[in-house]
Amino acid sequence: MFFLGLHRQGLVVNAIFWGLWLFPFGVLVMRSGFVPRILGVLLIVNCFAYLAVSLTSLLLPSYASVVARVAVIPEAAGELPIVVWLLIKGAKVLRLPAPAS
Repeated sequence: MFFLGLHRQGLVVNAIFWGLWLFPFGVLVMRSGFVPRILGVLLIVNCFAYLAVSLTSLLLPSYASVVARVAVIPEAAGELPIVVWLLIKGAKVLRLPAPAS
């Protein structure tokens, strides 16, 4: 049971890094020209939601369920739209002009 609890805490620490990578990804999405800026904002909000849930689970475990219930909407609202956008629209490959013969 000790190692199962340790594994759970390791996953919570890992969730901090899952959230941290969303910040630079959100900034890059906001700066890009082919993805709507709102998706970048949602990714940054998702970053802070992941951090709030994982840090609360580590530091204040009695409040973890309350914070998780509040942060479930920002967590889903950030990653799912960017996945759908990239699956449907994707990056369009620009055709190079034909070389003059």
